[in-house]
Amino acid sequence: MQFAKIPDHYAFKNGLIRVASTDKVAHAQLFIGPTGSANLALALAFATYLNCIFPKKTDACGSCFSCASMEKLTHPDLLLVFPKKTSSAIFDSKSDRNYLEAFRDLLKKNPFLSLEEWITAMYFDRKQCQISKKEVSKIIQQLSLKPFMGPYKVVCIWLPEYLHHTAANALLKTLEEPPPSTVFLLVGSNSEKILPTIRSRVQHHVIPPFSEEAIGQMLRNIYSDLDSHRCKEIAFLAQGNLSKAFQLIEQSVGENFDYFSQWIRCCYSGNLIKLVAQSEVFCKLSIEAQKNFFTYALQISRATLLGKFNDPLFQIGLPAEATFIKKFGLNVTINQLKNIITQLIQAYYYVERNGNAKMIYLHMSIQIIDIFSSV
Repeated sequence: MQFAKIPDHYAFKNGLIRVASTDKVAHAQLFIGPTGSANLALALAFATYLNCIFPKKTDACGSCFSCASMEKLTHPDLLLVFPKKTSSAIFDSKSDRNYLEAFRDLLKKNPFLSLEEWITAMYFDRKQCQISKKEVSKIIQQLSLKPFMGPYKVVCIWLPEYLHHTAANALLKTLEEPPPSTVFLLVGSNSEKILPTIRSRVQHHVIPPFSEEAIGQMLRNIYSDLDSHRCKEIAFLAQGNLSKAFQLIEQSVGENFDYFSQWIRCCYSGNLIKLVAQSEVFCKLSIEAQKNFFTYALQISRATLLGKFNDPLFQIGLPAEATFIKKFGLNVTINQLKNIITQLIQAYYYVERNGNAKMIYLHMSIQIIDIFSSV
């Protein structure tokens, strides 16, 4: 992974390069950023630069043996640690090598990997995820050996939030006083869920979400045949989450605007017959499609609210949506928009937790009818 392949974050990338060039690399660093941000990609690019044989002023060379093996994630001095399944279900019979190969394959396809993609690929859920004490003990044992190729042995711990408390305790001493030429790169999404004893021993880097422009540029570079309007729509819907943007490429997001505009008109007119029919269609969608609809509805509602305050951020660059937002804003008050957003957030929460989609959709619609009828 090279810095050049990561959009945005130019000042931060330059800062990492300056630190690496001065040989004053902190032995334990935490890259904390929201899901779908560049936190994992930046950590891997930094690891690539640290062990590059012929580093340049702005990036790793990308052609030496060290860079080539880092691109494949097979560098002998790179140790990958990530959540694995803990129960005795389908994948427990597979060895650590199988897990590692599966993780590498996913990471090579998408260096902005999310936990949801990982657990979906491995057929388990969040409750079954953890980094065990056994895994940490194995890493500590491997650190007793000197770097094989490069100047640094790099331990990349993805999602330290899932360190079992016994694993975290086993890691503390090594994290505080690692062997010479060892760098720990922790990559997380929620610093509050990381044990304070771990957080206090690492240097923090806060990685912001991607801008819509950066996501749009990335999509255009990868998908040359992607329609410009759909590219903007996906970048808008992704909310800074590049991993989600890649998922949306595979889904039909173009229908969201038509579905939303029809739904909100039914709520405004109080047409319960049509809303019941829509709920039947809605409950047949996949959970991801349902969540995407609520995300889209929240984005449109947010843009309308910003428009009410004449905030320039409400311009999203999509003609149909921009026209709708202006008209919608003329027929709804600020308080009504705030209440609608509250209902959408609650509906998303319940869908995410596998609630009955039909009931959630109808309840939310009825609540929004009441909001529209209120003065």
